[in-house]
Amino acid sequence: MATTPLLWTGGWDSTFRLLTLLLREQHEVQPYYILDSLHYRPAVPAEREAMRLIRQALLKHWPEAAVRLADTIECQLADIEADTETQRYYERCLAIGFIGGQYEWLARYCRQHGIEGMELSIHRDDKARELLVELIGPDRYQLDARFAGDCRYELFKTFRFPLFDMTKRQMQAEARAGGFDEVMKLTWFCHRPRRGQPCGTCNPCIYTIEEGLGERVPPSGRLRYHLRIVPRIRHWLARHPDLYMRVRALYRRLRHPSVAPPRAPAT
Repeated sequence: MATTPLLWTGGWDSTFRLLTLLLREQHEVQPYYILDSLHYRPAVPAEREAMRLIRQALLKHWPEAAVRLADTIECQLADIEADTETQRYYERCLAIGFIGGQYEWLARYCRQHGIEGMELSIHRDDKARELLVELIGPDRYQLDARFAGDCRYELFKTFRFPLFDMTKRQMQAEARAGGFDEVMKLTWFCHRPRRGQPCGTCNPCIYTIEEGLGERVPPSGRLRYHLRIVPRIRHWLARHPDLYMRVRALYRRLRHPSVAPPRAPAT
């Protein structure tokens, strides 16, 4: 049986898929994890610890499945080769609807290394799903080749979407039925943890609360969720892609201002 390539971050969705492949479908799995050393993310240590604990739990409770899980292949974002064609597809997708920048560099990574069928854990409530739902094939697992040439197809054609029609609550129910719900509690999702706990205001925390798993965010985080301002603005911009593109361009100009020409000496 062929090994399944999977983007695994230690989060809820990708861990659910990982455990489903190992425990239910009896697959061998090759996980991938991308690191951005130029822009430190406070979540990285927590994600790595979550993945370590999940591997430990697999080895303890399902040793026969643990041996089917290969060592994670890690890659630095800076080592992914530039690809103007992929960048162009991504920019065109942004004109249709909001998607995170990770899909652009994931597509570049797969193209650079010849990886076909990398599984992404885009699920029913994901923002990226709204962009792709018109293109998904009859199997609900990959994009329909009839849409070749569409920027969305060209950006996402190498990926597979095993959770495309599932919600987090459905994953929770299936994990409970499959006997691995306790392992799911080891997952990590927050991008900006506070004192080792989910913050309640980053996008993954917001999605976790709004998709029915708010009990995973501590009371302090849920309070911050209800008081948040900047994330509300970010969410509103995500629903208005044209305005988002203009704000994004302005942000880039402010972050990387051009060097002003030297002033002529006073006479």
